[in-house]
Amino acid sequence: MKRLVSFTVVAGWGGLNAVLLTVLAVYGESALVFWLWGGVVVLLELTALAVFASSRRGPEEHTRYRVPERAAGAAAPAAVGVLLVALTFVYGMWLLALGLPLLAVAGAMAVRGTTVREE
Repeated sequence: MKRLVSFTVVAGWGGLNAVLLTVLAVYGESALVFWLWGGVVVLLELTALAVFASSRRGPEEHTRYRVPERAAGAAAPAAVGVLLVALTFVYGMWLLALGLPLLAVAGAMAVRGTTVREE
């Protein structure tokens, strides 16, 4: 089952889009919507088949990567925090309540480090 996790995710994503396409059919959307969304579903399922073929043919799927810098784990929360602060100018000051604490967490992660210390 470990080798088929990525296939399951992509196939499930396509299946969820098929369910959403069915919901659109219930509400009577136009034919263009069915062609566009149906094309997306077909493309996702073809991608799932390609992922399935590559996971069956290739070596181990899961690879562990070590972060070389102890504070590098703070990059993702800092990026999301900066994005939220930037969106404050568009959507209002309430996003600062989300962005500033996230930036504080990223700062703490950068100072303290996020990986186990090697001795």
